[in-house]
Amino acid sequence: MPVSMNYLVKRVFGGILIIIGAIVLSYLVIILSPGDPAVKWAGNPRGPNAPLAIEKAREELGLDDPLYLQVARFVLNVFKGDIGVSIAYKQPVFQLIYSRLQSTLELLIVAYLMAVPLGVFLGIYSALRRGSRRDSIIQAAGTILANTPTFWLATGFFLAFSIFGVSLYGRVNTRLAISTGFHPVTGFYLIDSLIQGNTAVFVDVLLRIIPPALAISVYPLGVLIRLTRTLMAEALLEDFIRTAVAWGVKRSTIIWRYALKASIPGVLQVAGLSFAYSLIDAMVVEYTVFGREGLGSLLYDALNYTDFRLATGLIIVVTVFYLVVNTLTDIVQALVDPRVKL
Repeated sequence: MPVSMNYLVKRVFGGILIIIGAIVLSYLVIILSPGDPAVKWAGNPRGPNAPLAIEKAREELGLDDPLYLQVARFVLNVFKGDIGVSIAYKQPVFQLIYSRLQSTLELLIVAYLMAVPLGVFLGIYSALRRGSRRDSIIQAAGTILANTPTFWLATGFFLAFSIFGVSLYGRVNTRLAISTGFHPVTGFYLIDSLIQGNTAVFVDVLLRIIPPALAISVYPLGVLIRLTRTLMAEALLEDFIRTAVAWGVKRSTIIWRYALKASIPGVLQVAGLSFAYSLIDAMVVEYTVFGREGLGSLLYDALNYTDFRLATGLIIVVTVFYLVVNTLTDIVQALVDPRVKL
């Protein structure tokens, strides 16, 4: 069995320690940074009664206790599933994050549906023509794409479409959604519009999601081009490939069944890791450039309002997301590659 129970137990235990560390660090950074959360919670009071209102808010938020007690209580509450109410939104933090998570995941999934097939195909194409001018051009393109700042590229896309009068702000045209009776079901608007048979909203959502998805897909696209090219080039020089050629096996069979199969584990590993990394890119791009209400908008408000609960909740979600994706990637790699034992 490629995946042992011992590996899963170690991974879960290690993940819990990482989450605790992330909670403590994020709490300390937010609490010790400039700005008083109690002032925001009290509604920015003014006048002679302002100090009393702020002090009462500090008691309600538990900020009047020693710092070590605050941290211990906060960690305990997180593992109880109750991180408290957001200072900025006055709503339960986890409920608020869950309501916005679908938007960010939808954007990220669309980006990778574009990046992974294209990156793997170009990598294979480059490996089959290694040493040629096309190979050099594709490798150079992969290097440039992998190092292109996502934020600036997204801004360029937004400005380019704006010049032609195309509005890409937000997830969907609100008037169109209301007039056609569209309402969220799963939280993934592309799926919801298809379920409801609402073609107009589906097209609108698709047009608005493609530019930010393109910007986010640039990094994994460049990485996958370079990696796939390297792995395929190495696989094509292996002895079993030379033997298959000598036996007269079809070229397409050698490429797609033998060489590509040998390259898949490495591609899966890097694709999974870059997927987790790209969550931050999606959070930054979706709100600051395209005005999509996802995790990015929550992060902006958490920092603006010194909302330590919401900020810590977002850090927990990002940490758990990375741990889950990384673990699943290792498991899938072990399942497709019999040489890997976990």
